[in-house]
Amino acid sequence: MAKILIPISGECIAPRFDLCTEAWIGRVDEQGGIEQERILVLAHPSPEDMCQLVITENVDTVLCNGIESQYFDYLQWKKVRVIDSVIASVDQALHALAQGRLHNGAVLLER
Repeated sequence: MAKILIPISGECIAPRFDLCTEAWIGRVDEQGGIEQERILVLAHPSPEDMCQLVITENVDTVLCNGIESQYFDYLQWKKVRVIDSVIASVDQALHALAQGRLHNGAVLLER
């Protein structure tokens, strides 16, 4: 069961990893069930603090919308899977991930 971090803005994936102050953290099983979910709040937007949160929480996968290459590369170097450029609500992204159909550039949110 993978541990996932999603920078959030309301109920959606935040537009930018580096400007986000909230993160959803939880686990999703093979059937798409969510376990141990919680929302953490940072004191201020900081990509370094968000990366540190990923490492200290032993996150396996980060779902995000926009992330600078230096943080993307750092997380991949730390063996964290990063799925980038995802436009979706948290629920939509987690459902697609559980079904194995979430990929870089996925647009699941309807306007």
